[in-house]
Amino acid sequence: MHNHLTWSNPRTSLWGFHVHQELPQEDFVKSLAIQNQCAAFLSSHNIPIDADDAIAPGYGPHLDYMWELRVESAATNVLEKLGLAISYMAVNRFGLSAYIHPLMHDTSLSDEEALAAEGRLNQHNALWFSRRVPQAQEFFFNPPKDEQQKIIDTRTSRIMSAQKRTELLDAANTSLPKQCFREPKKVILRGFHIHMDYTLEQESLALAIFDQFLLYLIGENLRPTSTRLYAPRENGPHIQGGWEVKFETRESSILSRIGIAIAWLMCNRHNMSVFMHPVTWEEGDRPEELRAHKEYAFFLGHLPELDLTFFE
Repeated sequence: MHNHLTWSNPRTSLWGFHVHQELPQEDFVKSLAIQNQCAAFLSSHNIPIDADDAIAPGYGPHLDYMWELRVESAATNVLEKLGLAISYMAVNRFGLSAYIHPLMHDTSLSDEEALAAEGRLNQHNALWFSRRVPQAQEFFFNPPKDEQQKIIDTRTSRIMSAQKRTELLDAANTSLPKQCFREPKKVILRGFHIHMDYTLEQESLALAIFDQFLLYLIGENLRPTSTRLYAPRENGPHIQGGWEVKFETRESSILSRIGIAIAWLMCNRHNMSVFMHPVTWEEGDRPEELRAHKEYAFFLGHLPELDLTFFE
C-alpha cells in the first residue's frame, strides 16, 4: 500500500544540527547557563561548535529570546554527535523547553530556495523537549524582503554583545550553578525507548515505517533489545495503540548511538509523530519512571496523548 514511500539514509542526508532554547526573557536568562554547560559538554566530546550566539526576539521565525549551538562542520560521526547532544539536553533542562533540528537542506540553493528547504526539512523535523513553543514558521516560505527583493537580514542586529551575555550569564549561574548539571551517563541508566502511537487510519503507514526502521537498525548494527506492537491502553501511559523499539542497555555508548536511530526517524517519519524517553529508573521506581516520561522525554511532530496518572 505504501510502495510509493521513499526512504532516506541519514548518513548521507544529515550533515549537522543546531541546539536551541527559545524562551521568554526571565526563563531565557536561566537557560544561558544551560547553553554554557551544554557547550562545555559537547566540546569535551570533540564536537565542534560553529556558533554559540544569544539572539533577541525577531530573528527569522523566532518570537522570543533564543540561544543556539550550531554544529555544522563535524566531518565524521554526525549522527553519534547528535545522540550525545540529545542525551545531554534530555536531562539538563530544568523543566524548560528546548529543541534540536537537523541540517538536511542543500546549501547550494539560492537564499530563498534554501530558506524554504530549511522550513520543509530542518524545522519540520525538529526534535522537541518538553513542549513546542510558538514560532512564525511562515518566515521560511515568505521571508521579508527589501525594495531590491533581497531577503532582509533579521539576525545580525539582534545578536547579543559579549558584555550583555556575560552580565546575563552571571545572573544565570546564580540560579543554576555548575553542580546542578549532571552527566547523562549518571542519569540515563538503561538506554532509551522509542514509540510511535497511531490511529487505525494511520496504522498501515506506521507499520511501513516500523519495518523500514528495523531494517535500517540492523544495517547499522544497532540492534534493539526488544520491539513490539501494542493495543490502546495496553502499554503503560499510552492511550493509543502503537509500536515501540527499546534499547535497554547499561553501556554508555548508547548515549551517542541513539542518534543513529533518531536521525533516521527525523528523515523518514512521513509526518507521523514519534515519542522518546531515556530509561532513568530502576524497575519499580514509579516516581522516576514518571519523571522520564514527563520531564526528560522528547518528540518529533507532536506529543502523543498520554495518561501519566498510570504512574501514580
